[in-house]
Amino acid sequence: MNYKVKITPKIRANLAISITVIFWGMSFVSSKAVLNTGIPPFTMAFLRFLIASALLFPVYKKLELDKRMRIKTREFPILLISALFGVTIYFLFETIGIKLTSASTASMIIASIPVFTVCAEFAIYRKRIPPLKWLGVLLSVAGVYFIIKEEQVHQSTPESFIGNLLMLGACISWVIYIIASKSIRKSFSGLALTTYQTLLGTLFLLPLALLEHDSWISIPAIAWFNILYLAVFCSAISYFLYIYSLTYLDSVIVSSYTNLIPVVSTFGGIFILGEKIMLRQILGGLIVIAGVFIVNLNKPSINRIFNRTVSLEVYDKHP
Repeated sequence: MNYKVKITPKIRANLAISITVIFWGMSFVSSKAVLNTGIPPFTMAFLRFLIASALLFPVYKKLELDKRMRIKTREFPILLISALFGVTIYFLFETIGIKLTSASTASMIIASIPVFTVCAEFAIYRKRIPPLKWLGVLLSVAGVYFIIKEEQVHQSTPESFIGNLLMLGACISWVIYIIASKSIRKSFSGLALTTYQTLLGTLFLLPLALLEHDSWISIPAIAWFNILYLAVFCSAISYFLYIYSLTYLDSVIVSSYTNLIPVVSTFGGIFILGEKIMLRQILGGLIVIAGVFIVNLNKPSINRIFNRTVSLEVYDKHP
């Protein structure tokens, strides 16, 4: 008797977000691998987004040729700010941070971005934050402290501490990007906004990369392989897979998947890069993930947390 398994859109969406989590989780490992070859951080970031721009723009032009909207004069400065903080500054902090600290630690700190977002919304918009969300904030802060403190105890170097601070700077930079993007999101499609931000962010990276031009002719093959992986799979393909998964899955499922990114990075760092991770760092990572889960709970979910399906707000997380 032959049984045919029907591949529904929901199954495809689960597969899409699973692949996205793997791609994004391994991006920290891949970035570290490039930097370990001696490629400077500005050059790596520029090449990654130059290739990503070359992939995104033709797709945007083909799919949204008739939908393109003229950028309003008042929106252009906000678009520039979002590109500057969401691409240029974020990835400079992240890239240099990964160079100085471990890939696993970097991914665990980046996982706390939703917590920074909630705090920013409270500070800027005076948005009311339920007590349960504040608990999530405190848990995540405690988790990040565990991660950094444990690394300082067992792998104490000034470089690793600076790297961890840079990763926190990347979190803050991404929050600024989220706030800036939120004010212009209604004027652009997701693809258009991502394409414009990637193009502008790449232009901002160019002068910094030119400062490192002496290293351009000596990029080894393994570095090119990882840069292509970051550009094609992490910056381009993952975007479409992520959007596809949000189309067919509830945000609670998508958010739950993305919380597994540090898990992928940690295993990748251990088995590919030979990184060592302490038990308390793992505990800190789990505390961060738990805190982020609580922070992402929206009000209706909190009211029904013990008897109904939980719904989540998905805050942007971009490795």
